[in-house]
Amino acid sequence: MIMKNLLKIFLLGISLSSCVDLDEEVYSEVTASNFYQNEEEVVSAVMRPYAHLRQVFLNFSTNGCGVFLLQELSTDEAAWPTKGRDGFDNGNWIRLHRHEWTVEDGSFAISWNDMYKGIALCNNLLFDFKDIDAVNSTDKLQYQAELRGLRALYYYYLLDLFGNVPLVTAINQFSPSNNTRVEVFNFIEEEILDIRTNLPKKGDIGWYGRFTQEAANGLLSRLYLNAEVYTGEARWTDCIEVSRLVLGSSFSLEAQWDAPFKTDNYASDENVFAIPADELFGNDLQQMFQFTTHWQQREPQFGYQGNGGYNGMVSVREFIETYDTLNDARCFFDSRVFIPGNENDPTLLRGQFMWGPQYGRDGNPILGTNDKNGQHLVFELDVPNMEDGNEASGARNIKYQVEYGAVGFSNDIVLFRLAEIYFNIAEASLRNGGIVPQDVLDAINVIRNRANVPTYQNLTLDELYDEKGREMAYEGLRRTDMIRYKKYTGNWWDKEVSDGFRTLFPIPQSSRNVNPNLDQNPGYPD
Repeated sequence: MIMKNLLKIFLLGISLSSCVDLDEEVYSEVTASNFYQNEEEVVSAVMRPYAHLRQVFLNFSTNGCGVFLLQELSTDEAAWPTKGRDGFDNGNWIRLHRHEWTVEDGSFAISWNDMYKGIALCNNLLFDFKDIDAVNSTDKLQYQAELRGLRALYYYYLLDLFGNVPLVTAINQFSPSNNTRVEVFNFIEEEILDIRTNLPKKGDIGWYGRFTQEAANGLLSRLYLNAEVYTGEARWTDCIEVSRLVLGSSFSLEAQWDAPFKTDNYASDENVFAIPADELFGNDLQQMFQFTTHWQQREPQFGYQGNGGYNGMVSVREFIETYDTLNDARCFFDSRVFIPGNENDPTLLRGQFMWGPQYGRDGNPILGTNDKNGQHLVFELDVPNMEDGNEASGARNIKYQVEYGAVGFSNDIVLFRLAEIYFNIAEASLRNGGIVPQDVLDAINVIRNRANVPTYQNLTLDELYDEKGREMAYEGLRRTDMIRYKKYTGNWWDKEVSDGFRTLFPIPQSSRNVNPNLDQNPGYPD
């Protein structure tokens, strides 16, 4: 809660900074030493790169998107088909789904610019910290470590999405050229290893929402798991060892599958690193709700008083059918649970995928307004193709709890959680020629048990791929996992086999137009 309160103070400070009349002490020159007068001002500045993470992950416009949508809409898990007059958006989502994107597509420019803005925020503060005297040396060391850790996280997303990106670590690097993917990988690894012991730990005062030692190890776990893709050299043993460090901390799996995504998920012991949010301040998670829901669902069904929805993003039927659709607690969400009297009915499933007839809290059918005008809104699992959907085409995903009566989302955005770490150890162990360790298999069976599906006696890579897909759906990991399993350029619903170079997105042409030193990724027109 401390981090959430700091976030509120930071965001409120931005809104007030232009309208407060204060007696000012005039300096001949504004420097870091006289700009930051106390620790509160320093902490507020450190919060800025944290707050920016929400935009990096969930940014959206009709011309492009952030990390989350790039990681989901280019995979077999989700799509954004055109539905009558809605959702075409210049063909962006069709091209993304079919791997037909171009170097001009806005999604890549939005993500690229957002991440380099985050890096610039970190670099600027790290430069200022050389002259800041408002905090003691121990705290300064921690804040510097946090900023370097956040910068490494921003670079991880660039490494994963774009590969050969410029390493900018100072405030006066203009028109930088590309670094190789191996160089970026090495930079991230070296930064994390160098700062790790200076980071806060779980349980320290104000640790929640900060880039902690456990978050650093979670990032290394993901980095090493994908090392063979990124560098050509497998790092399975390193992945297992650093993942074990996370297991050795005091995180634990929740008893309920959806506890990490509840409104009060700041209290979840499963979430290793989450971006703090607030109903009024930092309400970016509303975007995820808007991506998937129909505008007619918002108030009658969820009782939600904020904005929504776009009736855009749907879940691909073939992906949903990897679940035991009748029994898996993570799968079907029966809209009848909203009707008064049904709250405790155990026969009504409360998963994350909504399809079939939709009802409001008054028990009345939700009605369509466009090509389903006046008709009962019945979400159809089958979508004809990316161009020819209708208002009711596709199942919808609701992974994060929607609080009745709220005007925004206070759920924190989960970036790393313990379940992923167990999956990482299991996969690295299998790929390293071994078997899944018993304690890790036991943990995966806890995940299976809470989903109400049978446990495993052992695991193959294919079974692990499917189970991780089911558990980690809509958490921004699918593209990376598909690439590692060599499935990303294959065919799936309304998508043919694509070229191998599509495992990297193009360097945005708009960035190359202003920086002639940027080379394009292989396979794309130069």
